[in-house]
Amino acid sequence: MKVAILGAGHGGIAMAGDLTLAGHEVRLAASANHASNLQLLMAFGGIMVEGITSSGAPVGFAKPAMMTTDIAAAIKGAEVVMVVVPAFGQEPYMQALIEYGEKGQVVVFNPGKFGTLVFAKMLREAGRFNDFIIGETTSFIFAAKTKGLGHVNIKAAKEELPFAALPAKRTAEALWILTDLYPQLSPSMGVLQTSIDAPGLIIHPISTLMNMSRIEQMGPYRNSHYDITPSVGRIMEAVDQERMEVARLLCRETFSFMDTMQVLYKVKGESAYDMMYQVSAHNVQMAPDSLHHRYVTEDIPYGLATIAAIGRQIGVPVPRIEAMVNVACMANGVDYWTSGRTVEKMGLSGMNAQQMARYALAGTL
Repeated sequence: MKVAILGAGHGGIAMAGDLTLAGHEVRLAASANHASNLQLLMAFGGIMVEGITSSGAPVGFAKPAMMTTDIAAAIKGAEVVMVVVPAFGQEPYMQALIEYGEKGQVVVFNPGKFGTLVFAKMLREAGRFNDFIIGETTSFIFAAKTKGLGHVNIKAAKEELPFAALPAKRTAEALWILTDLYPQLSPSMGVLQTSIDAPGLIIHPISTLMNMSRIEQMGPYRNSHYDITPSVGRIMEAVDQERMEVARLLCRETFSFMDTMQVLYKVKGESAYDMMYQVSAHNVQMAPDSLHHRYVTEDIPYGLATIAAIGRQIGVPVPRIEAMVNVACMANGVDYWTSGRTVEKMGLSGMNAQQMARYALAGTL
C-alpha cells in the first residue's frame, strides 16, 4: 500500500521503518520547523530498525520511498495517511490535509486524543467532511524509541489495538483497508471510546506528577514501570473511576484502564500496581526530563482536562481528575484548562451525553 506518515518523532520513524520492511510504499514527512529528525534520516539514507517488527519481517535497514518536508508531495496518491505526532502538534497536519488531501483517503490519528473530533469540525467548516474516512487508535501500536543516528528500537507491539472511525458506522470500512497494514487493529465503539479509554491518560501524567520532585532533582533517570508504587497505583485507580463515570454516559461499553491494559498487553492483575509491573515493555525506561514533557503537556490538556470538561457539561462530578489537572497547572504555571482540547474545539459545545454519543456513532445530531 501507499502510506504517508506525517511526523518524524519516535513513533513516526518506528512506523515508517516497520511498514517499509513489511513491503509497503512509505512516505515519511514532517513540517519544516519539526524536521530535525527527518534531516538526520535523510543524511543517513534510511532507518535502521532494531528489536521487532509487527509483520514478523526481519529487522534491519529500511529505506522509505520518500522522506520529505513537502507534506503535499507525501500525501499525494497515498491510500492511507497516518498522523503520528503528539496531540499538540496535530492541527498543522490537519490543515495540510484539508488543503492537499485527496478524496477517499483514510486518515488515522495515532493515537487520537480527541483529535478526530477536532479534525471533523475543521473539515465541516472547510466543506470537506465527506471527502475522507477519518479515525483514530486508542494508543500507539508500538513501544519504540529512537537511538542514535538513524536507529529506532521497537521494543514491543500491541497485540490488539482498538480503532474507531467518525462516524462509527464507517469503522468496518476503514478496517478493511487498515488491517493490511496492522491486523492488530480491532473495532471500537466510536472515537469517544478510543479517546476516553486511552490508558496513557491515566499512566503518564499521574506517574510523572507523583515523581515530580525526583524528576526535577535528577532529570531523566533510568526507571522501571514508571516507578509506580502501591499508593500511586491507588491514585490511578481513583482517577480512573471518575473517567469511567464519564465513559458510562458516552460509550456503549465501559472499560477501566486495567481492562484496556489487559487487552493491549495480555496481562492481568488485582491492582493497577500489580498489573503495571507485568508489562515487560516497561521493564527499563527513562523518566521524563522535566514536567514539560508530553506526559504532562499533552496528556493533561488533551486528555484529563478534556474528559473533565466533558464530564462537567454532561453533569458528572470529576473532582479527582480536576485535582490532577490543577496540580499540573500549578506546577508548570500554565492554564491547561484553556490551552488544550475544549468542548468548543471538538464541536461538542452545548451537547448532552446522548447527543455526543449519537454524533460519534452517526456523525450527525
